[in-house]
Amino acid sequence: MLITVAIAVLCSACQTVPTAAQQAEKQAAAAAEQAKSEIAKAAAANYAADSTLIPFEKMNGKLTPVGEAQLDLLLPDLKTAKSIIIRGHCYRNDIGNAKAAAQARAAAVRQYLLMADIPSSKITVRFDTERPLHGVRLLVSN
Repeated sequence: MLITVAIAVLCSACQTVPTAAQQAEKQAAAAAEQAKSEIAKAAAANYAADSTLIPFEKMNGKLTPVGEAQLDLLLPDLKTAKSIIIRGHCYRNDIGNAKAAAQARAAAVRQYLLMADIPSSKITVRFDTERPLHGVRLLVSN
């Protein structure tokens, strides 16, 4: 019995205690998972409100992670579409070079769709600076 107790004590002393680096890695993984969850929730909310409108930040032409996630939700329908019109929007009263911003937004979405293996022959790109809107509208015909 004394030997059993001695073995138990020795084994408990051998347990590894997580290092600070391991704890930091766990926290970073948890934070990344939470951020991913928040992005998915925002994309689902955008999709529910208007699935064909990909919002952009007012002064930006880059696709956001939320926009990418929303496009991912649309991909099954887009892959089977006969044609897709990508219309970039940027309100001319809000930004000095609204035309360039609208074109950059449409180009960002087009590039994302091309990377998702949607043929360029299906895609038409347009822009609009008349409406007070900052985003990209997708018009899909089956």
